Amino acid sequence: MSKTKYHPASIFFHWAIAFLVVAAFVVIELKGQFPKGSEARDLCKTVHGVIGQLIFLLMILRLGARFMFGVPTPSNPNPVFITLAKAMHWLLYAILLISPIFGLMYFQYGGKEIHFFGLVWPQFVTPNPEMKKLVENIHEFLGNSLYFLIGIHALAGLWQHYVIKDDTLRRMLNKVNA
Repeated sequence: MSKTKYHPASIFFHWAIAFLVVAAFVVIELKGQFPKGSEARDLCKTVHGVIGQLIFLLMILRLGARFMFGVPTPSNPNPVFITLAKAMHWLLYAILLISPIFGLMYFQYGGKEIHFFGLVWPQFVTPNPEMKKLVENIHEFLGNSLYFLIGIHALAGLWQHYVIKDDTLRRMLNKVNA
């Protein structure tokens, strides 16, 4: 018998990460409204960093849930759609794991300690202004890529729901009668 629903843990992690990604985007865009060196700008960067660490942690748990509970059989049997969906999911997973690592490296190359709910990350790299700039550019590229990929991901879900009329979106909303 094929699996027809996502496990509630997978659904929770999907939407929690989606919320955190939106929050990270909002906070980092808000940062630009404040002058460099201001407390408000630094606070935005700190909050963005904490959100990034939460995304990383939840992504680890999300992947654990995926491996433990599996995923439902695709609703649309078209192999092209199945391949594209798998590629999109693994690309999103990769970026959502890699981007926070580059964010951490950005702060550490800048010589700053990184705090996470009272804990301090060990220093993984030696401060280096040139590497800080390179890592910042990579982190920003990954973030901008997420805007694009998340947009495609959301549009594909809506397209499947309203045009193809399959249950892909309903399954991620836990609205399947199966």
